[in-house]
Amino acid sequence: MKTTPLPLTTIELVAERDVVVARQRARQLAGLLGFAAQDQSRIATATSEICRNAVRYAGKGRCEFLLDEGSRPALVVRTSDQGPGIRNLDEVLAGRYQSATGMGLGIVGTRRLMDRFVIETTPGRGTEVVFTKELPESALAAANPSQIAEQLARTPLPATEEEVRQADRELLRAIGELRARNEELEQIRGELEETNRGVVALYAELDQRAESLRKATELKSRFLSNMSHEFRTPLNSVQLLARMLLDGTEGALSEGQRKALELMRRSAMDLTEMVNDLLDLAKIEAGKITVRPTDFDVAQLLGSLRGVLRPLLQDGPSVQLTFDPPPDLPPLFTDEAKVTQIVRNLASNALKFTEQGEVRVGAREESAGQVTFYVSDTGIGIASEDQERIFEEFTQIEGGHQKKVKGTGLGLPLSRKLAEMLGGEIRVESEPGRGSTFSLQLPARYVPPQAIPSRGDTVVAAVDDPALLSQWEGFLEGTRYHLLAARTPDEARAGIVRGRPAALIAMPFLGGVTTRPLLADLRKDPATRAIPVIGFAGGHDTRLLSLAADLIVDRLDERHKLLEALARAVSPPRRVLLIAQDARDELRAQLAEPRLELLEARDGAEGVRRAREERPWTVVLDATAPGFAGEALELLREDPATRGLPVLVRAARTLDADEERRLSAGGARVLAVQQMLRDEAARALRAAVWEADIAHG
Repeated sequence: MKTTPLPLTTIELVAERDVVVARQRARQLAGLLGFAAQDQSRIATATSEICRNAVRYAGKGRCEFLLDEGSRPALVVRTSDQGPGIRNLDEVLAGRYQSATGMGLGIVGTRRLMDRFVIETTPGRGTEVVFTKELPESALAAANPSQIAEQLARTPLPATEEEVRQADRELLRAIGELRARNEELEQIRGELEETNRGVVALYAELDQRAESLRKATELKSRFLSNMSHEFRTPLNSVQLLARMLLDGTEGALSEGQRKALELMRRSAMDLTEMVNDLLDLAKIEAGKITVRPTDFDVAQLLGSLRGVLRPLLQDGPSVQLTFDPPPDLPPLFTDEAKVTQIVRNLASNALKFTEQGEVRVGAREESAGQVTFYVSDTGIGIASEDQERIFEEFTQIEGGHQKKVKGTGLGLPLSRKLAEMLGGEIRVESEPGRGSTFSLQLPARYVPPQAIPSRGDTVVAAVDDPALLSQWEGFLEGTRYHLLAARTPDEARAGIVRGRPAALIAMPFLGGVTTRPLLADLRKDPATRAIPVIGFAGGHDTRLLSLAADLIVDRLDERHKLLEALARAVSPPRRVLLIAQDARDELRAQLAEPRLELLEARDGAEGVRRAREERPWTVVLDATAPGFAGEALELLREDPATRGLPVLVRAARTLDADEERRLSAGGARVLAVQQMLRDEAARALRAAVWEADIAHG
């Protein structure tokens, strides 16, 4: 229930002297109501500022002091006048206006000092200002309006000089507090600078470690590849020799010799299998595994697996291997060899860890366009906390049965990576003592990663600058992209979850919060790690983005820069054919970029041949030698297979009029770099190649 404030005293404001009286009464009332000295000064200062405005701009007014006894008791000060009003009140309250006499500062200051502040003004009809300060808890019981009014009437006002001295003391105290605050802020600033230096050093160390990890991974892949190749030949020789001796080629063998040779052959076979797995893992990490999709029948694949897996049952007659008749499934279009390898690994693991019962293999159509191969067993099972660990390289779960079974812990990690290459995934359902079911879910038709369409070609922009976002929206009009603004990390996560975007543009900081956790989560999640990330430095240290961004740019304030960045991040690596005589080394150096695969030709004839065979995305001609670029361009345009290729001519010298007409007639774009510095020419050339990519796409 709303209560009516009770009056304490009223002061008519006619002259500057009345403003001083109002200030003194405000201080007295604040003291009687139990406010602390600092709050007394704030109330007195706020009252004098508002009352002074009434006298200065309206000529006269009234100041009323009241006590609000509602749920939150408070001292209320209400000042009113019949003056011209305030025409630009919104500007004053926003702190954007200050007149020559200081108008606006008193209002804004009072608003900050008080708990509640209301101002109503009508041009030509005056202004009313009401502000309140809640009573302290210790004074609530003593807040009796009638007693306070009587006591106020009995208390004489101090001399004006005393009020001035009091104001001076308050000002000096405020200056002292401000100086102390400034010293504290300076100390905090120093600590922040030291912390920032530590953070930058930490980021530098993280970058260094990331580079070390990258090199270590590269060395590991190279070592595994070399080691696998070196082991394969002697192992094959051991198997061949053992097979020859077991066949009796070198004479009869005793039973003991036969058992020893059979053990040697099986050990060599196990080592060969491990070497093959290591080599496959190394190839996958190096990106050298090629998917070769073909059409094949599921029933035939399962039939061939039956013959391969039957020999594994010899040591386990109490285990039955069952192949479920597949339903009427459509032919699959994917890599048959890799699917066979995955299902064979899953089934051989099931046979190893099933002492009795059954191992069941089959396939079913999960949904339209999705096929699932499954391997179920009645084996020892896997605890829930270990179901993710089994996909780590060289990991084997401790247990009594595992000690009897030989293995390397490479089959499941390799199978998972092969499944991801085919656009699928491996799932496991298991319970200790009750068996396991491994499922391989695959798309019925393999689609290369670069051909997977993004949903709506959305570009999530994790940027908190509205002007920049608006500019980018204009840049993307008429293109296949549309912008989704994300002003906080949570908004960015939500935009990514709603549908996989074509790309993410991220700044190092978003709303004052670092985006590193967002980018780290993006890279950890298998569902989002393939999303290209464009790091927009915007003047910040690029090291803040280097661990997660595919591409880092400092400025995106022009349309071609934004489109070039998107092309470089979103498009798969592009082949570029360089046709040059003596400048191939220079061209190669200027176009050195991970997402550009460079092909080279020494003249137009070789360029046409390589273009027909390699199908590059763009051709770069060098115009160092007079007439060379024009002749090469004519050969490219004469051949139907190369006629439509975009051609860029790098001119490191001034071209004559005939050359320019010849090149323009052939549809080539000429990039003049003779007046550019080397680094500037390289940037311009790379940008032109990607712009040609956009036009071609």
